[in-house]
Amino acid sequence: MFEEILDIIWDEHFWLPIEFSWDDFKKTDIVRPQLSDLYIIPLISIFFLIIRFAFERFIAVPICKVLRIIKVKSEASKLCEELFLKTTQHPSDILMSEISVQTGWSIQKCSRWFNKRRKQSTKASLVKKSKESCWRCFVYICFFAYGSYILIPTGWIWDIKLCFVGFIKHQELPLEFKWYYILETSFYTSLLCSQFTDTKRKDFVQLFVHHILTITLLSGSYIIGHFRIGSIIVWLHDAADYWLEAAKVANYAKHQRVCDTLFVVFALTFLLTRWIYFPVWVLYTWMRYNTELAGHLRSFFTAPYILLGACFVLFGLHLFWGYLIGKMVYKFRAAGKVEKDDRSDDEQSNLESDDGDKNLVMINNSTNKTD
Repeated sequence: MFEEILDIIWDEHFWLPIEFSWDDFKKTDIVRPQLSDLYIIPLISIFFLIIRFAFERFIAVPICKVLRIIKVKSEASKLCEELFLKTTQHPSDILMSEISVQTGWSIQKCSRWFNKRRKQSTKASLVKKSKESCWRCFVYICFFAYGSYILIPTGWIWDIKLCFVGFIKHQELPLEFKWYYILETSFYTSLLCSQFTDTKRKDFVQLFVHHILTITLLSGSYIIGHFRIGSIIVWLHDAADYWLEAAKVANYAKHQRVCDTLFVVFALTFLLTRWIYFPVWVLYTWMRYNTELAGHLRSFFTAPYILLGACFVLFGLHLFWGYLIGKMVYKFRAAGKVEKDDRSDDEQSNLESDDGDKNLVMINNSTNKTD
């Protein structure tokens, strides 16, 4: 019974072109992708979460201190803290008088406490977001550097057709690409899990779909032997993401000029890689030469076509995020600085200091890769 279910799941008619079978993956003359290679992904995903915890605590926190993204401490008061968390962050004059009587503080001191506590709440959120951005920026830089190191010499990124030449039977899987796939898939799996504890974003659903698509594309393309074009897709997404995360950190630290410069570089990189290179070169070549060079498919309801369809859904997300980025660029031209990201969560937008200073405008949530 169990074997019959497996036969249905791994039906060659669904997964592979007519000219190929699973036996082609078992031949030992050259190294080919194996499903068993992916079994280690859950373990490495947990490892990524552990490394992230250590990175945020021992590297990201010192960076936040250097950049002065720090918490503002306020004098302890159990009554004020309880009112702040459960009742209101902006007590009325009448309530402030009652607090003054119960605490023995002057009204001015009570007012200063709530002002500092609001700042502390805002800063705590900024520190959390900054640590998350530092981690993602570090990982994206590492992946993009490593991907560039192994991809550029192959020539695949210059001539996408090479991704399909000699498909399966004559395409050897180099060890560096095997681990590139495993590490990228594991990282996105860890992001999918940590998304529920990270700072909430307005585009939570879109980002969740993005991570699911990325994991599906990476795993599916590896299983059916499309590791060449899959590597290109994940690499070109890494190209833009670390610029955005760096811009976020600069914005949290109120280094506006640095933030503006990084954001402009990100916007240009996003446009070139995800609105031009991805659809015009990658998707077009995949549609044009897939059946000609990589074998004919039995129907549109097959794994290669489904993966191609997932790429178009991914491109749709790119259009959505690109629209939001375009709105920010327009505001940047009008205001002379990067304004609030339309994708960000506004939960802190009402927190303002008593002297009337505006809150730090935040660029939240990365566009993510397959961002």
